[in-house]
Amino acid sequence: MKSGPQRGGCQSEIRWGVLGAARIARKAVIPAIRRAGAGEVLAIASASGKAEAFAAELGIPRAYADYDELLADPDIDAVYIALPNAAHARWIIAAARAGKHVLCEKPVVLSTAELDDVEDACATAGVQLAEAFMYRHHAQLQRLRELLDAGTIGDLVTVESSFHFTLARTEPLDIRLRPDLGGGSLRDIGCYPVDLLGWLTGAEPDEVGVVAHRDRPGGADTRMAVAARYGDVTANLHCSFDAPFRAEARLIGTGGSIWLPDVFRADNRGGTARIQIERDGESSVVEVESDQYGNQVAAFARRVEHGVPEPGGAALTRRTAAALERIEAAAARAVPAGR
Repeated sequence: MKSGPQRGGCQSEIRWGVLGAARIARKAVIPAIRRAGAGEVLAIASASGKAEAFAAELGIPRAYADYDELLADPDIDAVYIALPNAAHARWIIAAARAGKHVLCEKPVVLSTAELDDVEDACATAGVQLAEAFMYRHHAQLQRLRELLDAGTIGDLVTVESSFHFTLARTEPLDIRLRPDLGGGSLRDIGCYPVDLLGWLTGAEPDEVGVVAHRDRPGGADTRMAVAARYGDVTANLHCSFDAPFRAEARLIGTGGSIWLPDVFRADNRGGTARIQIERDGESSVVEVESDQYGNQVAAFARRVEHGVPEPGGAALTRRTAAALERIEAAAARAVPAGR
């Protein structure tokens, strides 16, 4: 069974600036803005000296070697921030003070204290802020909620979710392996299962247990396993830079289970996500087609143009930030595995 495409396209006149010449901006978000009609990408800024080449490659009219210069551009309405995690809060606040709306890569902050600061800055400036968890905008989540609300698998008991890929250890060190830049497997990809649990339960974890592996003492976590309880729901969450690609979730209920093999990266299958339902000894698969990156930027463009925040978005971002902060603190207290 296959659901038809669901796209959140719009025809927006928003003029975007991009902070950071990251691969995700080039390969995913900028093409999505154009594909969804979510505005014009007017400028790119990079402190690495890549702005001119990046702009030439993607046909972006303006290039800046300094983020403040882009924020001072009066023609820019909104910015997409694709900088290292540790830089997010600083540049969200700077963008807000410059009167720019902000779509920022996940995780939007490294602590709830930072979240307080960025939300205060955006509220004071009257600008919109959204966290770029693109998977939230795939239609499979709507379908999943319908299945759960209909009691398809009974009461939810346990969630198992994993996000893995293999990250080469090279010199200079990849920013995802640098703790000073907010790196680590938890912040880079483990945040997805954590965010999913916050979305599923509408809560922060009541209990958390963590084990982590680090390549060297004081280094960023390269593998992590989390056991948590959200009310009556238990969860096992895993992430690593040391295994072949996997980005999935399995929901186990009193009457069956639902497997989501494409829950975070349906774009890897052209936008089609599979939902496998197992109950009473039988299995069925529903396929849902959706453009999660396009839907994300289109939804943000509508927020900017109408001034209406995404329902529940800010609350989910806060639950995720609080859970990540708690998990990271538990990992720091634990005896690190590995070398």
